[in-house]
Amino acid sequence: MLRYNPAPVATPERRTPSWRVREATPGDHAAVRAGMGVILRETEGQKSAGFGRELWEWQYLRPAHPSLIVVADDGGTLAGHLHAVLLDMRYGGRPVLGAMLNDGATQPAYRKQGVLRAMDDYMRERLAARGVELVLGIPNDRSLHGFTGHGAYRVVTRVPVYVRPLDFGRVIASRLPLGPLATMLGAVAGPVYRALRVRRPAPIRAQEMGPIERFDDAIDLVSREFGAAVHLHLERSARYLNWRFLDKPTREYTAWSVHRAGRPCAYLVTRHAPLFGVGCLALMDFGCRAGEEDALLGLVAARLDAERAAGAEACVVMGLHPFMHRLEQLGFVRVPDRWNPRRFHFMARGLTPAIGADLLDPASWLVTLADWDVL
Repeated sequence: MLRYNPAPVATPERRTPSWRVREATPGDHAAVRAGMGVILRETEGQKSAGFGRELWEWQYLRPAHPSLIVVADDGGTLAGHLHAVLLDMRYGGRPVLGAMLNDGATQPAYRKQGVLRAMDDYMRERLAARGVELVLGIPNDRSLHGFTGHGAYRVVTRVPVYVRPLDFGRVIASRLPLGPLATMLGAVAGPVYRALRVRRPAPIRAQEMGPIERFDDAIDLVSREFGAAVHLHLERSARYLNWRFLDKPTREYTAWSVHRAGRPCAYLVTRHAPLFGVGCLALMDFGCRAGEEDALLGLVAARLDAERAAGAEACVVMGLHPFMHRLEQLGFVRVPDRWNPRRFHFMARGLTPAIGADLLDPASWLVTLADWDVL
């Protein structure tokens, strides 16, 4: 059983590492959580809010497939940890098992000894043994080189981030110290922006739209048809969506759908989060049946109107999918990388010959904020 030592003795002069990499056992879980807490406080990560045993167990012990957790063990002291959530995915319409790397870090006294690289090498061996065909990750700037620097992964793309101002006065005030003038400018800028940049979709009738308490199997067809527009995507089944959003202990999400002929044709999951220095509505995940893109656009538009009236200052979304371009009709604009405080480096690697070069083509993918575990 591992223990967490907050101040282990560092021995950088050792040429042979004193730690070894292995799979975690249940007896190691408390030490892993303690080590994660230290890293989250060090990095001031958004995930630190609400982090604890209940959140960790939801993420790693309650998915559809058993997660793989790897640790670096220095004689019973935690030196590092790396997690992989196993996910049902589709590759060219074929069901495959994929894995998303999360929460990988080296404890401070063990850095620059190759801990992260060793854990990742071991992780890929164990994932392949479990039948995983491809591995994904969205590392931050700090850990990106640890995964890509030795060629283990390739960056598919830096996932685009789009923003739509909702309260121009507050957005301007967050960027410029203008005081009451910001409110005045916002009162002018908001209507002008909406007139020039926003094309209103056909409104959704009130009786066709409503909140989702639980996803049922009818949503599977919506997700499957939305994903069919690309070559690679995570299976957004009812089971997955309920686990990812509605069963999360922190209860941050709200789900909405459009129903026609008694069945869902579009859905949207949202949450509130402080981003870019303002209070944002985040579009976490969405989908629609083939030919129902206008219904999804109308659902997004309806939520933007309601959230703006309730005081939301901006809306943010990130992702890869042909539908992302349709959001420009609602006034979303891409955030330049130099202004983006959190860049989404999307990396991948195939573990079997059946996974081809299209893995590294951004146009092959459906990615949303649902694929990033931090929000």
